[in-house]
Amino acid sequence: MYLEHFGLTRAPFQIAPDDRLLYLSKKHAKALVYMDYAAWQPDGFVVVTGEIGSGKSTLIKRLLRRVKGKAVCFHLPFTNLKDNELLAFMARQTDIRVSSDDKVSIIYALTDYFKEITSTGVPCVLVIDEAQNLTPSNLEDIRMLAGLEGPNGTMLRVVMLGQPEFMNTVNASEQLRQRVKLHYHLVGLDLVEVNSYIDYRLELCGLQNSTLFNDELIESIFKLSNGIPRLINKICDSLLMCAFSEGRKTPQIDDFEEVAQDLMMIPVEDIYSKLTERNSEVDYTNSLDRIATALEKISGQFDKLSVDPDNKKERSFLGLRAAK
Repeated sequence: MYLEHFGLTRAPFQIAPDDRLLYLSKKHAKALVYMDYAAWQPDGFVVVTGEIGSGKSTLIKRLLRRVKGKAVCFHLPFTNLKDNELLAFMARQTDIRVSSDDKVSIIYALTDYFKEITSTGVPCVLVIDEAQNLTPSNLEDIRMLAGLEGPNGTMLRVVMLGQPEFMNTVNASEQLRQRVKLHYHLVGLDLVEVNSYIDYRLELCGLQNSTLFNDELIESIFKLSNGIPRLINKICDSLLMCAFSEGRKTPQIDDFEEVAQDLMMIPVEDIYSKLTERNSEVDYTNSLDRIATALEKISGQFDKLSVDPDNKKERSFLGLRAAK
């Protein structure tokens, strides 16, 4: 809704992973280097962990884009699989013909496929997201596949990404732990990186030298998000929506304090505490008035659209075009 209002060409803070907007901080760059290593080196087996929303799925999208046409990738975006489903899913991804649904038949079919592909010099790479949900049986199957030998050494490279607790699972199995060659843990961005992250995404989406977010807002975003990219996106998107609803060109710190609780990211008592520290009082009447005014403005825009559907100027206010 707010793209045209702020002069944006596309949404800068969507929550869905989009590697075209990937900000390669030093942390994310190192994680990607490790993932590249696993894809291109014999015996490659890398684990990357990080908090929810730290950018793991976005890194996977970037890796898959980089190796497309150069490697055969088996991508598991979900891991709530049981019994032989993981192996069967891998076979389905490359249309491998399996004579039977039993585990032995699938393993033989995968092994023959690995031999055929790797004999041409093309690597086979298994990329797994949400690895913390894998069952012990799944992990043993992966470890077994990663150990299969061909004429040129092991035939399957593995990249696994999961939440921090996944390393407890890895360390609980000595065989699996020894198979992992490299592990990297993604932590949140620092304050300087949060600033650069926001500027970078805004620039890619049409704003040069943006002053949308001042230093006070950036610091508040950093503290509330702990530098986690998905949470940064969530906060920034809400701040822009709040400013747009009131017809302003920039968010304000007051917007931040109003939307924080709505985002379900901060207890209401923390908001009161921050307001007290700034020697401010909560003005409920004023807050309700602002919300009511904003709703009236948005409602008014829709009323204009319904009355004059061919008025391009009015429609563009909400980023809409003529009815299809």
